[in-house]
Amino acid sequence: MTETVPFTPLEEAIFYIERMHGPWNVQFEVETTAGIDPARLRAAVVTACNVHPLARARRRPHDESDGRDGRCHWVVPGAISELPPGTVTVADDLSASETSAFYRERFDPTAELPFRILVGRGDGQADGDRVLICSNHVAADGVGCARFVRSVCRAYRGEALDAPSVDLGTARAAVGDAGPTSPRTALKLLGDGLRSLGTTLREPARIAGNGGVETEGWLFERRRLDADLTERVLGERSEGATVNDVLLAALHRCIEAWNREHGEPARRISVMMPLNLRPREWFYDVVGMFTTIASVSTRRRDRRGTGTTLRTVVEQTRRVKDRDRTTIPHEVAKLLPSGTPVGLKEWVPELLDGLGRRFVDTAVLSNLGRMPAPWPGFIPDDDPTLWFSPPSFTLAPVGIGVATVGGTIHLTGRYWRRTFDADAATSFTDRYLDCLESVVR
Repeated sequence: MTETVPFTPLEEAIFYIERMHGPWNVQFEVETTAGIDPARLRAAVVTACNVHPLARARRRPHDESDGRDGRCHWVVPGAISELPPGTVTVADDLSASETSAFYRERFDPTAELPFRILVGRGDGQADGDRVLICSNHVAADGVGCARFVRSVCRAYRGEALDAPSVDLGTARAAVGDAGPTSPRTALKLLGDGLRSLGTTLREPARIAGNGGVETEGWLFERRRLDADLTERVLGERSEGATVNDVLLAALHRCIEAWNREHGEPARRISVMMPLNLRPREWFYDVVGMFTTIASVSTRRRDRRGTGTTLRTVVEQTRRVKDRDRTTIPHEVAKLLPSGTPVGLKEWVPELLDGLGRRFVDTAVLSNLGRMPAPWPGFIPDDDPTLWFSPPSFTLAPVGIGVATVGGTIHLTGRYWRRTFDADAATSFTDRYLDCLESVVR
């Protein structure tokens, strides 16, 4: 039976923003030592889609709306038996430009599923293949995409898939009901946020370019941290800093050092940090968009030493992890009329230009944390890998994605090609790892 569900406020916001500012597609890659069978992979994707409702959903066109509201809606069929053309493709000798084009291509959510997959022949481990998964960020955040990829791997191996621990309707309701529920409380929280705008009146620093070209898309740099650095990053710290705090502090220091080297100022640096709103009991479950975002800022005086930077980051992340604060975007959106015209929603993303630039962060860092074990891979003997990165865009041209799989940290740098060339992307990633070393030294 087909089900129709309205977009959440965050899904709608991302949908309209990316219509104007380019696709916010999520990157995932799994390396394997095997040669992937395309027919078997397609069957595995169908199986995974039939377990995860939003993986088989499409957006209902606005002209099919009943006219009572201007919201977007997902149309979720009861099951699918085949994939739309082009959902799974195979390519030999993938170039960096072809990889960029794969992740850059915009989804048509009325005609396509929110995932597409490309098999890179011989681009994996020991001449095996690399499986690239591109996810439409409107339908799934990083955790949701990881859950889908895990199901595809298990289905390809012939394993039975477990249903998600909570159904889609319950999951959306749980996230929507989190935090304060009254307009009075939501407005109070909004007022608190507005009173803190003093620190954001100055536009954040922009990352200095190096060798960028006038073309769309991204470059990707992948690093598997060695055992020693992984152990120190994952270890406990007396100051109570989390792994995410360490990653954030290192990125702040990296951006400052990079800009100084390239003769660009770096006064206030602001890094966008996604926050998973799923409850702990299904923290890594359910395909969908269940995150909100926060910004973590430092000024020059906060970066005088690694300890000072880390303490500044810890102070802020402890505040933003408060449940009330993480649901502010959802609560404020509830106060808007459900019948807001589509034309007005399409205009709102223009606010990100002009004065709105000061609210766009310097860079993005998304840490998926320790992925549930065991990570399956496509065949039993694979050394598990999982490369992941969040979208980066013109004003925030660096997106760092981190996933810990089987006790190893996998880090991916994603760089806007208008800002970086290949050498600069490599250099920035190496500098970031040096800064990470200094933070945990």
